[in-house]
Amino acid sequence: MTKRTGIIAAMDSEIRNLTAALEHERTEKIAGREIHYGNLEGQPVALVLCGCGKVNAALSATLLTCHAKVSRILVTGVSGGLAEGLKVGDIVIGDSFVQHDMDARPLFPLHEIPFEGFSVIEADPDLRQLLSNAGRVMLATKRPPGLENASLLEGLVVSGDQFLSSTEARERVLESLPKASCVDMESAAVAQVCRTSDLPLGVMRVISDSADGSAHIDFAKFVEETAAKACAETVRHALRAMAR
Repeated sequence: MTKRTGIIAAMDSEIRNLTAALEHERTEKIAGREIHYGNLEGQPVALVLCGCGKVNAALSATLLTCHAKVSRILVTGVSGGLAEGLKVGDIVIGDSFVQHDMDARPLFPLHEIPFEGFSVIEADPDLRQLLSNAGRVMLATKRPPGLENASLLEGLVVSGDQFLSSTEARERVLESLPKASCVDMESAAVAQVCRTSDLPLGVMRVISDSADGSAHIDFAKFVEETAAKACAETVRHALRAMAR
């Protein structure tokens, strides 16, 4: 039996290109979410627009896990850059995930999930490698306008229910998580669901800003015309590789 891949993005613009390309699509609505089933690059997939934030992300991941019965999950979309030297358009493949706003001190150490005994969740090594390879292929063959100087790296993705838009907020996160590569509002929550469900997870993010409010781009235009195309092409390259 062919394994179904779950795909999650927070914003419609981040996932629209993939949904439009589905073959034999059918849609099911459950718990306020629409699950789009179909084939993409010859692989069965289930796509969900999760909305922003950790609760929305965890809900969507749980629906894919328990209802759609996916065997792996990919998360894609934009994020804020944290690592030194990262620039708009660069790609980060998550190798691990932490909730930067998880703080139950003094009962538990900073970032540790209460009663779980861990703070860092690792990405599935095979999916991480698959997405890294797919991202490099995308940059070499179908690099969208705006990513002319883009590079790719693997690193720690941190998540929280905050949109970091000031230097002070950015530095607070880096003070306790100096190895963080980028920040979003979903990946670490999906990672917790995947760890609990023993489900492989891969995450690909396109840097849209420096998480400090200094970006001099039209965010919506960048997502629509550049990042969304990079996300879709990378995911499609990854799905093609799964079929081999």
